Amino acid sequence: MSKLRVFCLIAAASFSGVFCSELLCRSPAFRDAGGRLFRKGRLIAITDGNGVYEKDLDDEDFFTAADLVVMENLRRVARNEPPDAAKVDRELSLLRAQFGDEKAFLRGVRSNILSISSLRDRIEDQVRSLQWLEKQITAETAVTEKECRDFYETHLALLTQPVRFRASHLFLAAPADTPPEIVESKQEVIDAFAVRLSHGETLAQLAAEASEDEATKARGGDLGFFSSARMPPEFFAEIEKLATGRRSKPFRSRLGFHIVEVTEIRPARVLSFDDAREDIFRALSNERRALIAERLADMLSTARYVRSD
Repeated sequence: MSKLRVFCLIAAASFSGVFCSELLCRSPAFRDAGGRLFRKGRLIAITDGNGVYEKDLDDEDFFTAADLVVMENLRRVARNEPPDAAKVDRELSLLRAQFGDEKAFLRGVRSNILSISSLRDRIEDQVRSLQWLEKQITAETAVTEKECRDFYETHLALLTQPVRFRASHLFLAAPADTPPEIVESKQEVIDAFAVRLSHGETLAQLAAEASEDEATKARGGDLGFFSSARMPPEFFAEIEKLATGRRSKPFRSRLGFHIVEVTEIRPARVLSFDDAREDIFRALSNERRALIAERLADMLSTARYVRSD
């Protein structure tokens, strides 16, 4: 074959290759073959012209193909969002802190075939995405005063505050798996404390001295206000028997031994709108945010091509 013919064939092949590539590169079959050729695995999805391959799933094994489609679409719609430099710096600093020292951090970066520059680019993409999402959600989540009042008027049953007690307790731990000899010993100790209380010592003094509830010991055993929802039922059943200023005999709950003194009782009541407004506003805002986030997820989950197998 003459040199001239070889040259003509190469030229023709090159020209046709340039022309055909414009069509082939848009084809899922061509993308799939290219992925295999360059060891990226099978084509999983195409979104905004970008292919998602099996290797992408291997690199991020906690992501599904659908997750990667959402992430790629989110990166696309947020690409013009100027990233908050302070947030990027903070995220980079948090990553550094996880490695203990700079050398370990740099080794970790290199082991993931990254540079500091490319790592920062990835973090900037994440910050852009989060900023974009927050803007979409915030733009639609403003809850009005009227919506709060309408919710209040139609949900009064949910806004009834149950009877609440304020009490202090002296506590000795003895859960169900406590050895019998220790249970017996603690029973004797709590009975001795009951005798000391009957002789004029105060529960606050004894709780500060010997209670095993570290959360309340420093404040004399004060549990604050609580309703039945916050306490074990057998504990609350003993509380309900007491009037304000009255003290229980020693009793055992699933947690251990108690002596309890009720200091105040607040009867059940319907919360006023002013008392409930903040909670209503927060609940309605969270519900709206969840609906908007679900809609955004649906929007971002679409791809021009997704494998059927």
